[in-house]
Amino acid sequence: MSTRTMIDSNYAHNGGKSLRVFYPEDEVGPIDSGAQAPFALTPGQEYYLSYWVRFSNDFSWGTTEFAGKLGLGLAGGAACSGGQVCTGYNGFSSRIIWRSGGQAAIYYYHMGNGGQYGDYRILKQGGNDIYYQKGQWINIVQRLKVNTVSGGNANPDGEIQIWYNGVSAANITGLRFVRNSDKVDKAYFSSFFGGATASFAPANDSYIWYDDIKVSTTPADICELSSGGCSSGPSIFREAENYTYMSGIMTEPTPDVGGGLNVGGIDAGDWVAYAGIPITSGGTYLMEYRVASPNTGGKISLDLGGGATVLGHINVPNTGSWSNYQTISHQVQIPAGTHQFGIYAVAGGFDINWWRLTKVN
Repeated sequence: MSTRTMIDSNYAHNGGKSLRVFYPEDEVGPIDSGAQAPFALTPGQEYYLSYWVRFSNDFSWGTTEFAGKLGLGLAGGAACSGGQVCTGYNGFSSRIIWRSGGQAAIYYYHMGNGGQYGDYRILKQGGNDIYYQKGQWINIVQRLKVNTVSGGNANPDGEIQIWYNGVSAANITGLRFVRNSDKVDKAYFSSFFGGATASFAPANDSYIWYDDIKVSTTPADICELSSGGCSSGPSIFREAENYTYMSGIMTEPTPDVGGGLNVGGIDAGDWVAYAGIPITSGGTYLMEYRVASPNTGGKISLDLGGGATVLGHINVPNTGSWSNYQTISHQVQIPAGTHQFGIYAVAGGFDINWWRLTKVN
């Protein structure tokens, strides 16, 4: 942590700062790449862990082999990992990783690993593999429940669950982690390239930013899993269908959490506008959109005054289907005043359920 991390004010998901971690070109392993710190937790049978990450725009997934640990995970006891055989007495670990092309997966050590190293499960939504997006904030939530023990035997009732941008991405059941009294007792920051050989190293200097890290035994503390998402301060929230003006769109029942309507039928050049939005204090704002799309290439432009002032652009990811929603966000600078906000489709093929504007600085 002392050599390859810094508090950075260039990017933040909330507030004005985040933690930046450095992954030097041609370096692998926890000694020369990334950062590690096993933050202690009060031992518990079950924990939720949430954090936001942003990959640098030119982040390298590797050289000729591709694997790395993304960031925080959950662990207990001696935190079995690194090719160890998990006996039920030397703990367990569960961390998010990347694979070739930025493919997302959960990597976990438990009793009965399929091979010498831990098992992994590719994260999926709508039947499609998830790939990390560079240059934008991504939320990952992990839940780990330790198995029960009867007479020194591990019962196969341990669980790992993953949500990616608020939507379920993996649910692994029937796991055995322990035969003793070990519980979850670490929020394990463990991020580096590799693999043990230089073939896993990044082809160029790469960075990941981390923000809004929280861990709790209570799911209600993880606002990323709630239907309305999170708010760090006074927010302006609008259901997308409550527009003032529009061109080219339609409304329809939404399959997203909470029900109601969404705005759909969005093609390139379509737009919705929301008049009379009060901005009492100018500054940096986080603009969030709740979107769904089975397509790749969607793009939103946010503007003021019918396009007179363009605030910024954001790409809309392929969420897997029209039924799988994700919350995407970008930061914009907005002056004080009462404004008409416009959401313009530079490229279409997506639905919007709601948007929220929150002052962050």
